[in-house]
Amino acid sequence: MGRLSSPNFSAKHHSTQRSLRNNVVVTLAAIVATAVCATFWFRYIGLSEAPSAIHFYARVTRPRGICLGVRGDAPSYAGYIGLQGDTPDSHRRSFFWLFEAEENASDAPLILTVGGGPGTTGLLKPLGGQGPCILTPNGTVPNPDRITQRFNLLALDHPIGTGFSYGRMVNNSHDAALDVHDFLQKFYLLFPRLAKNQLIISGGSYGGKYLPNIATVIQEKNEAIVLQQSKRAIHIDLESLMISNPSSDPIAHYRWLLFFRCELHSLYDAATCAAMYAKLPECLDLISISLQDTGFSQSANKARRTAREFCYYIAWGGDTHGVIVEDIRRTCNETDTLRCFPHFEWIERYLRDSATMRSLGVPPFFNFTALSDTVEQAFFATGDVMLPAHLLYEPLLSKGIRVLHYIGAQDGNCAWPGILSFLKALRTPFQREFMRASDVPWPTSDYVATTVRAVGEGAGNMTYILIDGAGHFPSQDQPELVKKITERWISNSPWV
Repeated sequence: MGRLSSPNFSAKHHSTQRSLRNNVVVTLAAIVATAVCATFWFRYIGLSEAPSAIHFYARVTRPRGICLGVRGDAPSYAGYIGLQGDTPDSHRRSFFWLFEAEENASDAPLILTVGGGPGTTGLLKPLGGQGPCILTPNGTVPNPDRITQRFNLLALDHPIGTGFSYGRMVNNSHDAALDVHDFLQKFYLLFPRLAKNQLIISGGSYGGKYLPNIATVIQEKNEAIVLQQSKRAIHIDLESLMISNPSSDPIAHYRWLLFFRCELHSLYDAATCAAMYAKLPECLDLISISLQDTGFSQSANKARRTAREFCYYIAWGGDTHGVIVEDIRRTCNETDTLRCFPHFEWIERYLRDSATMRSLGVPPFFNFTALSDTVEQAFFATGDVMLPAHLLYEPLLSKGIRVLHYIGAQDGNCAWPGILSFLKALRTPFQREFMRASDVPWPTSDYVATTVRAVGEGAGNMTYILIDGAGHFPSQDQPELVKKITERWISNSPWV
């Protein structure tokens, strides 16, 4: 994995003031350039209701010929939006790729998807099982299991420094969530026809930190709009969250990790399990102590780093004899674990291709990486991974934001016992019923090993799905099933 650079996409412009004539020339040139930019927007976005003035950096293209779907060239838009603090000399720019729904795109719900990591590209799910085309060793092919048949899919390289996004970074999930809200406000200005549509936020793995923070910021900003009766900010119609195999609650994660690896499965041998069980109490104590201060002071960051470094041995210190932790059904002896998942190699090859980059509006010298070491280290420096992001679900659920967790049962990284544990412990109006609810088999015989636990009307306010035939990446392992889950969840249709 290479370090992601922060390229300077625009040259500095210098003008002299030697004469009035030169000033006039410069002024006229600026007027012409503005007119050209306006023409660009209307030509590519084609929205008669687009604002007459956009006071932020925005660059949008319409990719052609790089993602062929079942119905031909998939209609999509890709580009950059400058976030708060972005200037010509100091960039803060998020890259997105919007895939339009094949059916009724103007009214279809919008799914915002981000990657994990921290630092993993948000394009992994769209190109790995959910978008109109799917990656292969030789490029992309039409995807029969696309969720874009009925839904608009907006992939975001989040946070800054991830994938094609570039510029000054943040180092924690809360500040990153503020960037997402800023991005959405500006995105809806560029695509106002989507501002009225329901928003569903999707992610997995480190998305278990990102998503509850993003949803909380959106909910707080929406409430502020109502209280202040502001007409400048756009109310975001956040409907629900979809999370796969998350890292959310560090205590539940470590408390149950060895149960999965040593009791339910034989991922570690007996001696390794004994050595790790001996370290588990101190690991849990260090996490508890670090959570006495959830701010980002130097002392708080240090306490969380100390807990992470000590507990890291339990998560990654044992020899699995080639068994892949993220999917215990498979073996791989590569030193770099990412090489065990070919989609990472395929996506880097695809997005480094000059034709792909040109179609997406990315300069040819940009060095795309599927996972940014720089972002990862910035977040680990603050100990962000040890913060209890799962607690943010409590007010969200109480306020009517629905939450779905769909989990690959073969994942020994973000193992299902720890996820189910923190879901049971959430203090919400649904807690008692969720704890008593049964895990009901999937309603059709084609996925008999998949179970559903749902509380609430329709598909549920709080729902947990365990997929036996999937590891850390359910949308890659079971794309047809994930499509069915997505459609039922968003339409709020009962599972049985």
